[in-house]
Amino acid sequence: LLSALALGAACALPVQAAVINFDGGLDTNLAPFVPLLNHGSEMVQDGFWIDMFSTKAGANAADLAGALVDGADVANTCAGLVCPTNNGTQFLLAVNDGLPDIGRLDGGSFFLKSFDASFVAAAGDVVPATALVLRVIGYDNVGTAIGSQDFELPGPVSGGYTFSTYTVGAALAATELHEVAFWAYSCNAAGICSRAQDKAQFGLDNITTVPEPSSFALVGLAFAGMGLARRRTQAKA
Repeated sequence: LLSALALGAACALPVQAAVINFDGGLDTNLAPFVPLLNHGSEMVQDGFWIDMFSTKAGANAADLAGALVDGADVANTCAGLVCPTNNGTQFLLAVNDGLPDIGRLDGGSFFLKSFDASFVAAAGDVVPATALVLRVIGYDNVGTAIGSQDFELPGPVSGGYTFSTYTVGAALAATELHEVAFWAYSCNAAGICSRAQDKAQFGLDNITTVPEPSSFALVGLAFAGMGLARRRTQAKA
């Protein structure tokens, strides 16, 4: 009876948003070179895993894919790149066409609502008005892409870069996801956006998600599910 009551109470809990902000409570035990994030590095925060992958052919653990940057000290923590200056907290930096990939620790589903992002330039590069297309792709529980949306990140404004908040459109926001990946395409002056040039670099922060309500029915099994193997998107195109 007590177990049934506990489960019923868990099911009645309000659905609350989880915000991945790369600050307090971020577990980096599986990111051995932190603040640098090599291929396969994993972080954990607020019930989600956040993995960084290199998308180069034959990628291995020595390949740099990202870093954690102190927004209050970008001059010393942004690896010589031109990072945004309007974020005073720690954020995720994807470099060398790196791919951030996110999912729930318990294997449950969620809805993506919004995130903050900014283009990050290499020092001395001439950057067009549209600097990068960030393609957000959602996957189901067997790794099939089930929704996506493109976001255009601007080049420099008044000589610098700033984070902006991007709200997911209605179609993707209503799609129940088990995994979401952020694929970046850097753009040239002709408006051609592509990968594999080590120019698709961006900052990512404040990823806001909402758990799928029915997943609370499995709250008692959450810790049992944490050890299950998770699918990875590094092989997905």
